[in-house]
Amino acid sequence: YEIGTPSAKLPNQVPDEVKQERYEQLMELQQGISLAKNQAIVGKTIDILVEGHGVSEDEDGNDTGETLSLGRSYRDAPEIDGYVIVEGELPVGEIVPVRVTGATTYDLIATADTRAPIVIQPGTIYGEGMIKLDSITD
Repeated sequence: YEIGTPSAKLPNQVPDEVKQERYEQLMELQQGISLAKNQAIVGKTIDILVEGHGVSEDEDGNDTGETLSLGRSYRDAPEIDGYVIVEGELPVGEIVPVRVTGATTYDLIATADTRAPIVIQPGTIYGEGMIKLDSITD
């Protein structure tokens, strides 16, 4: 339930400890599903929208000085899904083809695919569920 909704006023509420235990069980199940879906993308080239940059850290959390680009593909929703993490500094706001080389539970690891420059043409569909372009205007 959510505070302020009719269900919050129902009798015999589930104890908080039980809610937390159920939540943890569901998250554990979902993490396996998410990892399997991400692993299925490894080896493929996908287009990402570069949203920003970060810095790589070692196992101890120390800054390695290596710049990373953070992007999202057609599969990813902001603030909900993970990132596609790419070595190097790619231009923010650009759509860049990347080759997925690894997967974690929530993120994909990729390298810039310099073999396949992206060219957007009217009337072409890019990615599953993306918009069909009839024309490009300024």
